[in-house]
Amino acid sequence: MSLALSTTAYAEEDLLRELVEDCAAPCAEFEISTELQGDRVFAASPPALKSYVLQPTITADLVLAPTDYLRLATSIITEPVVDPAPGQDAVFAGIGTYVAELYSMVETGPATTRLGKFDTIFSLVSEVAPGINSDDLASDFDADERLGGEFVLGFEGLGLNHALAATLFTTDRTILSESLFTNRGRTSLADGGAGNTNGLSSFSITLDGCEGSGTAECYWDGEFGYRLGFRYQRAGQPTEEDIEDEVKSGDETAFLAAATKSFELDDMTLRLLGEVAFLRHFDGGEDDALSVTGSAALEVDALTYIASYTQQVNLVAGGTDTSEHLADFEVLYSPDGDRPLAETAWELAAAYTFAMNAEREDAHMFSVRAVFNFSGEVEFGQ
Repeated sequence: MSLALSTTAYAEEDLLRELVEDCAAPCAEFEISTELQGDRVFAASPPALKSYVLQPTITADLVLAPTDYLRLATSIITEPVVDPAPGQDAVFAGIGTYVAELYSMVETGPATTRLGKFDTIFSLVSEVAPGINSDDLASDFDADERLGGEFVLGFEGLGLNHALAATLFTTDRTILSESLFTNRGRTSLADGGAGNTNGLSSFSITLDGCEGSGTAECYWDGEFGYRLGFRYQRAGQPTEEDIEDEVKSGDETAFLAAATKSFELDDMTLRLLGEVAFLRHFDGGEDDALSVTGSAALEVDALTYIASYTQQVNLVAGGTDTSEHLADFEVLYSPDGDRPLAETAWELAAAYTFAMNAEREDAHMFSVRAVFNFSGEVEFGQ
């Protein structure tokens, strides 16, 4: 883990999926999210890691539903695509625009099928944990920007709503892996990594369950929820650095268990989230990893108080095990901001984050973020 913490992305509900589900055909729907985030590492060991970063993120989610069964969706993101080195200041630096997702989705009864480029389903923390930096460490094992197909089947049982998802994928190495303005470079087989192989050689299976709502909204609207997951990613070819260091690659196999629980306390709501993941041959390397995350969010009127902690234990093959830590404490202010035809919402957040990497380097960071969302819908033939 680098102590150059993420300065733009933040975990939230999958807004693009939400748009896809809400759009009543024939229609077109959009949501544009604009963020401005500043991060100051005010104390660090070594002191050279101190820095200040101010960066924007603009996400445009677009959905076209020509029929009741077919959805076409894309997510286009403008953000820093080249991370500054640890200890380096950056203000509006390395900004690029890229297509994060581009897929078609077909709905047939309780089943949905996605084909194209999308973020695969695995870590629940990465999807729903609220806050600025709460998922920075857990998101390291995401398999995002993959090409392939996904099949999701919804069903009911034991008083819960369930969703079984199966995904077959590979890493995106098309022109969509590049970016405009600042080019992050096209992904190639030479980059290595788990899942970066010819053909659809990797797959994942997840089972979600929820009491009190659908599985997609379970963290926010449900009383209890769970996720069980398995993922296999074939190892990519060794990089030049791997060959020099004589690193032995291996196919990644990952196991995950997560649960959510909400409590109504007078005029407050407490949301708990826990997740454990074990990754054999993490990212196609020779080391294993065990990640444990716990999060608590207390909603009081327009304020949400968040505390989260993640520890990743790196099980080093033939060496001494190491660990990485991320502790995050945040306050979010999110008032209602609806208006006819176009829904507008805004949010302010402040966070204190402590991070320590495997080399025992640590950083204390203060972050602030402002988010503005604009959405709208066009229903054809109305």
